[in-house]
Amino acid sequence: MKRIALALFCLCSFSYAVDYDELQGKMLSLSCASCHGTDGKSVAVTPTIAGMGKSTMYSILMQYKNGQRKGTMMQKHVKGFTDAELEQVSYYFSKVKR
Repeated sequence: MKRIALALFCLCSFSYAVDYDELQGKMLSLSCASCHGTDGKSVAVTPTIAGMGKSTMYSILMQYKNGQRKGTMMQKHVKGFTDAELEQVSYYFSKVKR
């Protein structure tokens, strides 16, 4: 029984999910608007990020942050955010309709 409890505790502690805070997500997303457009709806050459899947976007942001993906501004930009803040941004843009 103790082993089962310990295993469940370990599994729960590996979860990176945070509670979604709509206001925080919106405020953090404002820094993306200058390149990706209002609400992530780009009209320029930068990709539209509105409606992107939460997990996909979070994975991409973490790749930029960890240096696994290169970009003109993204690598420097995401370093100013915590992992939890990047998750909030990912939640926010996943809820915006394209």
